[in-house]
Amino acid sequence: MATSFRTRGTNLTRAKTHNHRVVLEIIRTRGPIGRSEIADITSLSRQTVQNIVAELDAEGIVEMHAGKASGRGHPGMNVQIRASHAFSLGFHVDRLAVTAIACDLMGQVVWSGTGHLVAPSTSSANALVLKLAEDFRKAHPDEASRLFGVGLAAPGPFAADADELAHLSSSSDATTFTEFGLPENLKTLSQELNLPVVLQNDASAAALGEHVYGLGRAYGNFAFIQFGIGLGAGFVLNGAIYPGPSKNAGEIGHIQVQPRGLACSCGSRGCLERYLSLHALCERLGLDPTLAASLIRIDQLFEAQDPALLAWMDDVAPYLRQAINIIEMMLDPEAIILGGIVRPAFIETLLQRAEPLHPRLAPSAPGARRIHVGTSGTRAVALGASAAAVDALFAPSVSHLVLQAE
Repeated sequence: MATSFRTRGTNLTRAKTHNHRVVLEIIRTRGPIGRSEIADITSLSRQTVQNIVAELDAEGIVEMHAGKASGRGHPGMNVQIRASHAFSLGFHVDRLAVTAIACDLMGQVVWSGTGHLVAPSTSSANALVLKLAEDFRKAHPDEASRLFGVGLAAPGPFAADADELAHLSSSSDATTFTEFGLPENLKTLSQELNLPVVLQNDASAAALGEHVYGLGRAYGNFAFIQFGIGLGAGFVLNGAIYPGPSKNAGEIGHIQVQPRGLACSCGSRGCLERYLSLHALCERLGLDPTLAASLIRIDQLFEAQDPALLAWMDDVAPYLRQAINIIEMMLDPEAIILGGIVRPAFIETLLQRAEPLHPRLAPSAPGARRIHVGTSGTRAVALGASAAAVDALFAPSVSHLVLQAE
């Protein structure tokens, strides 16, 4: 994982919390690891690292193990996260269903559950989130007693207040879930769950899931394109997720690609996701995008290599090529990772039809791949939601450091 603010300590006064988070981030992402190596990576003194590790060990967050012997003398001690110290819940909420997972501190899934929404509404989503959380608590009471937070991921755009909600909801379809992200609704869920709650849009959550648990571990800067009922992107920049001030960064589905094209729920016309999304595919195939059965049918048609589905892929491949080109020219990422709520082979086939891609300004190194299909699969968003809860509690950030210094 590339060095970034998340892995660099500081000798500023009143920065203890930040340094603890930096050391913990190194242990979580690179452990088992020796304390001397942590000091080298973070630029903290060895004594500072030893003190921090000792405190983390006393709190039960990390554990020490003897390293491998090399040459004479006793092997050094390595430190790693005690994965079972705490657990987080992650929920992927969309217009069709809620997928839930519980993970330990290293992202190992200890429980999962899913349920279909009675109606595409916030009240229905809230009820299902609470039911699934209770299912986990009943199935794993010991782990549930060590829950420290909940991550929620849903398709945006999100509204900051009721006035903005009224504007965003002036017209809606299966790609928007704006009311769910209102601060008032998140506060209600937090109170009902009796746990801190953090929110990400689904594409940002998927990017975070890949960054912490998947292919994204190898990159400090990458973009994740989330192919779902709608289309979105998540960005990891300098080792940290970039959600935007209103958590709506990456709404690439609303980039206009046809000036006088199809009407979109955002009020514009010719938006990218009106052509490149599962909602658009459902329209082409005459399926209802609000029914879970439609996704099952799409999977069956892909398995059978249905000519109508493959023809749609050929028609929209130029839009995928354009989206990749826009992201590469804007952000110059090390890589772009594709994922979504369909099987990886579906996305791989779509990507193949988009080739050859437009050239980058700075060509990739010989043999290096610039575009990947994610390894976290259809659970990437739920995994990322769980990771968002871990990030909120443990990971270093500029805001934490600023608050410490005030």
